[in-house]
Amino acid sequence: MRILRIFFIALLLAGTGGAFAQADDASPAQQIDDLRGQLDQVEKTMKDEHIEDSTIDDLRGKSTGIASDAQKLSSSLQQGRDAAKARLDQLGPAPAAGTKEAPELASARKDAQKAFDAVDAQVKQADAIALEAQQTANQLAELRRTRFQETISRRTNSPLSRPFWSEPAAAFPRDSANLRAFADGVKQDIAESWTAGNRVALITCVLLGLLLMTGVRLYIEHRVRQLTANRMPPGRLRRSALILGIALTSTLTTGLGTQLIYLGLNWNETFSSDTDEVVRALVRLVFFGAFIAGLGRALLSPKRPSWRLPAIPDETADALRRFPMAISLSVVLFVFLRELNRAIGTSLSITVVTTSLQAVVFTTLTAFALLRLGRTHHHDTDGTPPAPRPIWASLFIAAAWIAIAASWIGLLTGFIAFAAFIAGQVVWTAIVIASTYLAMRLVDDLFETLLSEKGPMSARAQAVFGTHPKLLDQAGVLLSGIVRLGLFLFGLTAVVSGFGAGASDILALGGKLQSLKIYNVELKPSQILTSIALFFLGLLAVRVVKNWMSEQYLPRTNLDPGMRSSLTTLLGYVGIVIVVAIALLAMGLSVQNVAWVASALSVGIGFGLQAIVQNFISGLILLAERPVKVGDWVVLDDAEGDIRRINVRATEIQVSDRSTIIVPNSSFITKPVRNMTMANPQGRVLIKLPMPLDCDPVDVRQHMLDAMQGHASVQPTPAPSVTLDNIDRAAMTFAATCYVGSPRDVGNVKSDLLFDIIARLRGADIPLLRPQDLVLRSGGNMGDMIGPTGAGAPKASTDPDPSA
Repeated sequence: MRILRIFFIALLLAGTGGAFAQADDASPAQQIDDLRGQLDQVEKTMKDEHIEDSTIDDLRGKSTGIASDAQKLSSSLQQGRDAAKARLDQLGPAPAAGTKEAPELASARKDAQKAFDAVDAQVKQADAIALEAQQTANQLAELRRTRFQETISRRTNSPLSRPFWSEPAAAFPRDSANLRAFADGVKQDIAESWTAGNRVALITCVLLGLLLMTGVRLYIEHRVRQLTANRMPPGRLRRSALILGIALTSTLTTGLGTQLIYLGLNWNETFSSDTDEVVRALVRLVFFGAFIAGLGRALLSPKRPSWRLPAIPDETADALRRFPMAISLSVVLFVFLRELNRAIGTSLSITVVTTSLQAVVFTTLTAFALLRLGRTHHHDTDGTPPAPRPIWASLFIAAAWIAIAASWIGLLTGFIAFAAFIAGQVVWTAIVIASTYLAMRLVDDLFETLLSEKGPMSARAQAVFGTHPKLLDQAGVLLSGIVRLGLFLFGLTAVVSGFGAGASDILALGGKLQSLKIYNVELKPSQILTSIALFFLGLLAVRVVKNWMSEQYLPRTNLDPGMRSSLTTLLGYVGIVIVVAIALLAMGLSVQNVAWVASALSVGIGFGLQAIVQNFISGLILLAERPVKVGDWVVLDDAEGDIRRINVRATEIQVSDRSTIIVPNSSFITKPVRNMTMANPQGRVLIKLPMPLDCDPVDVRQHMLDAMQGHASVQPTPAPSVTLDNIDRAAMTFAATCYVGSPRDVGNVKSDLLFDIIARLRGADIPLLRPQDLVLRSGGNMGDMIGPTGAGAPKASTDPDPSA
C-alpha cells in the first residue's frame, strides 16, 4: 500500500523535478555524461523481473527529471550554437577550388566550424537523451498500468468453492512452521536485547513510551484545549486549531511511544534483518493508525459537541464514534499481515485468504458506517426535515455503496485482488477526504481571523497602505481560495495514486496542460499566475501612490480641493489602465492581440455598450476640462446640490435632503448645467418685501439694511443694497440683496433675515401689508335694484306650474 510514500506524496511532487539537477559549475560534456549514466541506470533497473510498484514510480520520476534536465541543457546550449553559427556565417563559405585566401581567414573559418560542430553535437546529444528519457518514462508508465491491471484482474478460487478452503488447509502445516520459525527468531532477538546489557535502556524506553501514549497524551490534549480557549482570538479558528491539535497529539504521542519501545528493544541493534524490517513496518503502521483514530475522534467529538467542526447532529456523531478506532485497527492489522506474509514467505493460498478477509472487514465496516449515517439522517419527531447533505458527500456515499457492491461481487466471483483493492480504496478515500476537509477548514478560519475587518492585521494594513477593511476581507477570501485549491489538488493526487497512477502521472498531466493555445494566443499557467500577481501588486501600488498624492503631495500645492480630487481620480484611472496592460503583456498577449480583442469587442460596443462608453468618455472630459468639479454647487434639470464624486460612469450629487442623485456623465456634456460656484463661489440672497403705501420707505429701507449688515454670514463686499422694486395701487415692493460665502447658505441666511426684518419693523411700529377687507353694506328696497327680481325672473322649463 506504500503508506508512507502516499502519505508524503507532496515531497515527491516537490522533489522529482530537482532531484537530479546538474551542478552549475559542471561543463556541458560532464552534464551530458552524467545524464547518460543516470538514464542507463534507470533502464537497467527497470529490466528487473521482481521490480516493485514503488520502484517503478520512483524510476518514472527519475526519467522525467532526466528529460527535463536534458531539455534545459539543450536550451542553454542553443545560444552557444546560434552564436557559433552567426560567427561562421560572418566568415562566409569556403572559396572554390583553386582560389587562394588569406591563411588567417581560413584558420578562423576552421576554428569557427569546429566550435559549431562541437556545440551542435552536444545539443543533439542532449535532445537525444531527453527523447530517450521521455520514452523510458512512457515505458515505465505502461509497465505500471500493465502490472496494476494484471494484479486486480488476477482470478483465484471463489470463497464459495472447495479449493479456496482446501488449499490453505493443505498449506497450513508449512506456513505455520514458517510462522513459528519467525516467532522463535523474534523471541530470540528480544531475549538477546534483554541480556545484551541494555536492560536499563529497554525498561526506560518502554516506560517512557507507555507514559507518552497515556498520561502525556492526556496532558497535552488538556493543554491544547486551554491554549486554544485562552490564547487564540475568538472565532472559528479556535475549533479548527483544537481539532488539529488533538489529531496531531494522538498521532505523535502514540507513534513516538511505539518508536521508543522499538528503540529500547533494538538498543544495541540486536534485531535480525527480517525482524527489524517487520517491526519497522509495524511502527510506521502504528503512526498511520494513530492518525486515523485521532482524526476521526477529533472530527466527531461525540462527548463535546461544541468542539465539533463538521455540521453533523449529535446522534450521528454518537453513532459513528467507534468506527475511527475500528478502521484504524483494521488498517494496521491487515497491512501488518501483508508485511508478515511477505517476510515469512507464506503460500499464495494463505495470502488469498487474508486478502479476502481484508476485503470483507473493510466493506463490512464501511457498510455499517453508511447504515448508521443513513439512520440518523431522518425527519425529527416534529416533522422537521433534516439539513441537506453537501453534494460531494452524497456523491461519495453513493460511490461507496457501489464500491461495496463491486467488491462483494469480485470477492464471490474469485477476483480477490480486485475486491481488496476496491475496499481499500474506499477506506483510503475517506481518510483523504477527512484530512483535506480539516486542512481546508483550518485555512479558511486562519485567513478569516488574520485578514478580517476586526482582525489584528486590519488596523496595521489600513494604517500602512490605506486599504479599506472590506478589501482586506476580499484578500483573505482570495488567498484562502488559492490555498484550498492547492489542498484539493493534493488530496486528488493522493486518491488517484491508489489507482495505479503515481505522482509522475499528475506531473505528466500538468506538463500537457502547461500550454493552451486559443486563436493563436498561447496561454501558460505560469504566465497566468504571474499576470494575476502583477495585477494585484499593481493595484496595490496605484492605491499607495494615490494615497501619497492625496494626503502628502497635493495638499502642499496651491490646487483647490476639487482639483486635487480630480487629479487623484484621473491618476487612478491611468494607473489601472497601465496595470491592466502590464498584466496582459505578462500573460503573453502582445499589442496586436490586444488590438484584435479590442476590434472584436467594438461590434459589441457599437450595439450594446454605447451608453457606457459615452459616459466613460464624458467622465474623462469632466476630469480634464473641469467644467464641474468635486465640491461645486450645480443645477441640472431637477437636481440641485453639491458634487460629491465624479466616477468613471456617473457623478454623485448630494441634494438638500441629504440624498444622493446619480447622474450619468454624458448629461453634463449634452445638457445645460448651471454651476453656482464655478466663477464666483458666493451666493446671493434676494428678499422681496411688499409694504403698505402709507409707510415711510426710507425708514423701511434703513431697517432692512441694518438687518443685513448685522448678520454674521452676509459678506461686506459686495455691499448689501435695498431698492424699491415696484409700486402699485395696493403696495410698494422692496428688493433687498446681499451676498453670502456659499450658495449653500442662501436658504438659512434668507430665513434669518426675514425673521430679523419682521421683528425690527414691528418694533418700530411700522405696519406690514395686510390683505384688503371686503365690506358689504345693505339698505334700500330690493325693488330698486336694476334687473329682474325673483318673481320677475324668466321661468325655466323645469320649474313647476303655480296654476296647477
